[in-house]
Amino acid sequence: MQFSRQKWVHHQFNLGIDVGWSQNIITRISDIGMRCQYHCEELSDIMLSTSHDQEWSIKEHIGHLIDLEELHLQRIDQFKDLKTELTAADMSNQKTKASNHNDKPLKDLIAELIIEREKLIHQYLSLSLESINHSSHHPRLNVKMKPVDLLFFIGEHDDHHLTSILEIKKKFIKTSF
Repeated sequence: MQFSRQKWVHHQFNLGIDVGWSQNIITRISDIGMRCQYHCEELSDIMLSTSHDQEWSIKEHIGHLIDLEELHLQRIDQFKDLKTELTAADMSNQKTKASNHNDKPLKDLIAELIIEREKLIHQYLSLSLESINHSSHHPRLNVKMKPVDLLFFIGEHDDHHLTSILEIKKKFIKTSF
């Protein structure tokens, strides 16, 4: 059975996650570099850099995840500072459009993603108990979230882009996933 894939901006999130689930989510989000590497290592640079139907290439999807790490870090800082409102994302994705990720080697993109994600996890783990329990308003979702909810949101976003990568990969290689 073939399902129509839901657009990212239409996804509804079940938030209110118990902080005791943090380590499970950290395990999930810390693996994104390794998962991208696993799914992309046998692809040629042409396959990694080719876009279809005016959509992003595989490298651009990976680069986009890197580009958003700055926003994630900024939001963690806002929880640390007990801000009531989180910074809005640039939904036009200008940073990704301007970054020329297709010109970068896959190994460099993966290494940068791993390093940036490690920074995020370290920053989350350094939050005080007060910050961990603080809720801030997410502007696009129009909901209150805690830092653990943000980690879950990041994991969902990672999986959304990994699925996009796998859909592109299917166009090049017959697979069973």
